[in-house]
Amino acid sequence: MYSTFHGLEIGKRAILSQQTALSTTGQNIANANTKGYTRQEAVLSAAIPLASPSPNNGTIPMQMGTGVEVSEFRRIREGYLDSQFRSEQQQAGYWETKASALSQLEDVFNELSGTGLSTSLIKFWQGLQELAKQPESLSARVVVTADGKAVADNLNQLYSGIANAENSMEAQLKSDETEINAAASEIASLNLQISKNIGSGQQPNDLLDRRDLLLDNLSKLVDIEVKQGDNGQVNVLVGGEKLVNGNSASEVSIDTVKGGLLVSGKLVQLSGGEVKGLLETHGYADTDGKMVGRIPELRANLDLLAVTIAESINGIHASNEARNLDDIRARSTDPNAALDQLNFFVDKDDPSQPPKNAGNMIVNPKLLDNPNKVAAAISDNIGDGSNALKMSDLFTDKINIGGNNTTIGDFYQTVIGQLATEVQSAQQSSDDSSMMMTMVDNQRQSVSGVSIDEEMTNMIRYQQAYNAAARYVSAVNGLLDTLINGI
Repeated sequence: MYSTFHGLEIGKRAILSQQTALSTTGQNIANANTKGYTRQEAVLSAAIPLASPSPNNGTIPMQMGTGVEVSEFRRIREGYLDSQFRSEQQQAGYWETKASALSQLEDVFNELSGTGLSTSLIKFWQGLQELAKQPESLSARVVVTADGKAVADNLNQLYSGIANAENSMEAQLKSDETEINAAASEIASLNLQISKNIGSGQQPNDLLDRRDLLLDNLSKLVDIEVKQGDNGQVNVLVGGEKLVNGNSASEVSIDTVKGGLLVSGKLVQLSGGEVKGLLETHGYADTDGKMVGRIPELRANLDLLAVTIAESINGIHASNEARNLDDIRARSTDPNAALDQLNFFVDKDDPSQPPKNAGNMIVNPKLLDNPNKVAAAISDNIGDGSNALKMSDLFTDKINIGGNNTTIGDFYQTVIGQLATEVQSAQQSSDDSSMMMTMVDNQRQSVSGVSIDEEMTNMIRYQQAYNAAARYVSAVNGLLDTLINGI
């Protein structure tokens, strides 16, 4: 036989269990838009039954139900989809960052504005053409020096713009380094808390959600591998090296010289993530010590262009045949008077030398101060503009630039054209990888995310079960009232 109040106990358990299930539904609805939240379910199970002897079977025990209880708060999560999402996010983070970094470099060249280097080169060429036609004109000489200064200024700005982009990427890498270390440290701390909770029989669902969110964020920065450990802990590996091992985290730094991630002092080469995209654009030294990457390549091509322009113009402007107006006037009285033989483009740190790179290229201050010293002639004739014509021909004639037989303008167009192609390709890859990541995330959300429609259905279901349990308690109460007060 069972207790007189057995029915009340069953009713009480039913009410409490349905109320708990309803609260879990409310928790899901409340966090429907919370990033990283995983849908939970109150799992209802039959309570442990009681052994009850019966007059019909002597002393053989029979089992009598004792109602319902919440056996666990199940976290609806699919590990395979998590792993697939993080894999796709590594690629999405890589291409998104690379496309953004390359676009930043493309903006430096600013060729669509009409004030870029291409425009200034054309104006300089046109100025030399006009000087060749009227070499005795002071205004034509002023225009040539001004146009030459515009070319040098554009090269200076491009050099400075690339340096600024490089500094910006270094700052972003430093920020990523801090974020990786903070995430690794917090994951290790969560591992410890989770293992303690699981060890004491609790379900740390909120802690697990926080850890999964950190792992998702970390996968965007670097390519990670997550392996399950003991008591609910996880180990996180980067390039085979343990970033998180149980409740301990390794110190991480980003090496912009060698182009990798230092995990506890050991260099790890990355295969995906935002950091890899930044490093490839920023540049680093390969095993032979040669700088590779998009910024070093652009800087090298820009320096090559600047030095080529300077050497070509200077080679004609400062040749033994070159004559400026001061030379011609001096030789009108003394045929053996020394020639100025001034370089047109010089180094800003040492104007006696040609420029060593695009950042140091300037027009010779002596020419800016006295345009008469622009060597437009070859003969001692004041109306001779053949030297200016030779300099203008440099922009249309093919010359050797870095082993390629091309014109100055074509070389520059090749440099910016290749960059534009890379930007377009990276953007397309970014769009494709983002689409794949979104598709996997949608699959994951269909499992782990909160569906308001589904929760509303559950809410009604648990509400009706709660009402039925309350009616059952009322019925049992009536029986007890009859039993106690009616007899």
